[in-house]
Amino acid sequence: MRKTIGSWLLLAGVISLVSCGKETAEPDFEDASEYMALEPGKTIVYQLDSIVKTPFNDTAFTTISYEAKDVVDAEITDNLGRSSWRVFRYLRPVGSTNEQDWTSNMTYMVTPLRKGVEVIENNLRFQKLIFPINQNTVWRGNTHINTTPGGPLDYLDAWEYSYTAIGEPFSPFDTPIENTITVLQADEALGVQNEKPENPDLDAYRTYSVEVYGKNIGLIYKELRYWTYSARTLDNTGSPAQPFPYGKTEGGGIRLRMISHN
Repeated sequence: MRKTIGSWLLLAGVISLVSCGKETAEPDFEDASEYMALEPGKTIVYQLDSIVKTPFNDTAFTTISYEAKDVVDAEITDNLGRSSWRVFRYLRPVGSTNEQDWTSNMTYMVTPLRKGVEVIENNLRFQKLIFPINQNTVWRGNTHINTTPGGPLDYLDAWEYSYTAIGEPFSPFDTPIENTITVLQADEALGVQNEKPENPDLDAYRTYSVEVYGKNIGLIYKELRYWTYSARTLDNTGSPAQPFPYGKTEGGGIRLRMISHN
């Protein structure tokens, strides 16, 4: 098998509240400060669909949904002495209208740089954006992360980020955001058909991650899927046997769609 996956971070592709976009064909985005929506009180609300393993099932996943709210708190200094922005995330049940239902979930930092944007979450540093923004720009956004084979973060290894759409509309739900950029972070598969293992007797894997940013808004959409499938166990007659008569799938995922922003 190409990779193994241990415990996974719920928000491995954590939100960077960065607004990006395009004025004409392919503008030369050199100054990150022009594309930030980072100020105290800046808020984006999302539907967060977390894809996790179904209990007592070796191969199935289930989706647990929340509303998520990211709020920019204050400008601070990170552990490298750089100016960064602290962002708080809160969760509440989908459909709730009670402000008292929001509960603290996590804190992360966004660091705007002259040539890009970094996000630090759970001591993991991601290079989310690189300037200039054009379709010839490719970068390794996870190079600061320990992706040792067999470790819990090995699925993040060697991702090549690239801009696949610039200045195009995108709809997280029904209402389109007119000016966006799309960052494809990973798209790999082996033995996969319709997002499932193609053959129960062969190992398979799938890694896919994409983020979409709206100009003067920030992250409006994220999708992450990653899993590995270990072929089912057969006895000497070729019949399914223990411990995994139907195979075993490990991994998880997330889908994040913007609902509103201020």
